[in-house]
Order: sequence, then structure tokens, then C-alpha cells
Amino acid sequence: MADIMRRMKSQALLSLIGVILVGLSGTGQSFGAAASALTRTNSGGGVTAKVTYLNPEGLEGPRFQVVLDTHSVDLDAFDLKNVSVLRDDAGKDYQPTQMENKGGGHHREVTLAFPKSASGSKRLELVIKNIAGVKERSFRWELK
Repeated sequence: MADIMRRMKSQALLSLIGVILVGLSGTGQSFGAAASALTRTNSGGGVTAKVTYLNPEGLEGPRFQVVLDTHSVDLDAFDLKNVSVLRDDAGKDYQPTQMENKGGGHHREVTLAFPKSASGSKRLELVIKNIAGVKERSFRWELK
């Protein structure tokens, strides 16, 4: 009888682990789809810029991940904090309040943070100016 109880407990534990793993794999797919819907891409001047809106729920100021890739341009020459602005639906521009930088050379990843006062718009547009001969790169999100 004790042997049957141990087998039943083992089967129940394995079933529970299976349910948890299936649930976690579904969460990853949903997150990937959500991140993809929040990502915009622009290519020009030999540089591809991919921007992802990291926190559209608006609990803090807007944050964006900017990934720059190239095989011909030294991306270290560009200070993204000084060449980026966030524009709201009223046309008001906001300067980044923080910048976190990863990578360098031909592959660069930057997170730009903007003031909370930039939240609450129906549309946000991140504008990055003068990277690799491209006057403006525009990345737009329609919200609400």
C-alpha cells in the first residue's frame, strides 16, 4: 500500500511540474509577441536602428531600448542622449533624463529614460538625429 501511495505522489508531482513548464513556455511566447509589437526598425546610412518601448504601462517615465548595428560606422562617435528626443502628441519634446550604455564600436545597445511627464500621451515618437548621415530617424507608437 505504501508503494502505491509513493507512486501516486510521484505521478502527481510530475504532472504538476509538466503543468508549470507548459505555463512558463506560453508566457515566453506571449512576452516575445508583445515585445515584437513594441519594436520599430529604421535602416539608413549603413546603420540599422531597432527601438523597443520597454514600459508602455506608464508606471514611470517612458524607457526605450535602442540597438544600433553596422559593419561600417563607428557608433561610439554618437552620444545618443544628446541626439535623441521624445515627442508627445501635442508636439512637445522631452530630453532623456538617463542613459545606460552597453557595447560599442559596431554594435551598441542603449536604454534611454524620459521624464514621467512624457507619459499619458496618445502617441509617442522617439526621434534620433544625425546618425550616420541620416538627418532624422523616427520611431512612433500609437497608445491607448
